[in-house]
Amino acid sequence: MARFTSPDPARRSFGAGFLVAGIAAIVAGLLLPLLLGSYSRRQALVLALVEALCLVVIAVGILILARRLRSTHDALWALARRDELTGVGNYRSLHERLSEEIARHRRHSREFALILLDLDGFKAVNERLGHLEGDRLLAEVGAALSDEVRAEDSVFRQGGDEFAVIVPEAGAEEAEEVAARLRTRVCHRGFGSDERWPVSAACGFAMFPVDGNTVDDLLAFADADLFASKREGRAV
Repeated sequence: MARFTSPDPARRSFGAGFLVAGIAAIVAGLLLPLLLGSYSRRQALVLALVEALCLVVIAVGILILARRLRSTHDALWALARRDELTGVGNYRSLHERLSEEIARHRRHSREFALILLDLDGFKAVNERLGHLEGDRLLAEVGAALSDEVRAEDSVFRQGGDEFAVIVPEAGAEEAEEVAARLRTRVCHRGFGSDERWPVSAACGFAMFPVDGNTVDDLLAFADADLFASKREGRAV
């Protein structure tokens, strides 16, 4: 997703100047009778036409600014739900998407999977190579997971070195296959330009609705399964 950039200041100034000029013209038209005294019918008609044109200009200016405000709002809304480091969805976005998928799959009596991935070896990367390389690794993992999932799947970073993937319209067997594929992708993605650092991932997953029918229940079940996975050494 493209990063949010603020609108061009020159364009904003142009739109604001548009409104100011129109308002100034109308004010001037209202003050002219006081300055010039009485004036002919023709002059009054010309003045009325000028003021009407100014009102049109103001309306157009307001419409332009409203559209730019809407565009800025949409960009900020998307940015607030994107993890800045990895480019995938953030924790807030994960909760919102889970709520949407729960409602959709409940309505159609379907099931879906929530997969959690926790990196093994990430702490060593931070300690030996520094946090800058650790951040680079997280960005690589986020990109690798996004490339590996289907178009309808969604990838999120929960925080730290833990990621989540929502797999709609999937059964338990398919969820296990996706989890194994993601673990393998993390293990084979490589690290850095001059050396490779062994990083793997442990996975846990929860199925809706059998393992939970609320956001908190699904996250808790998947987290418990992830903990069991790490304890049993099920990482690649």
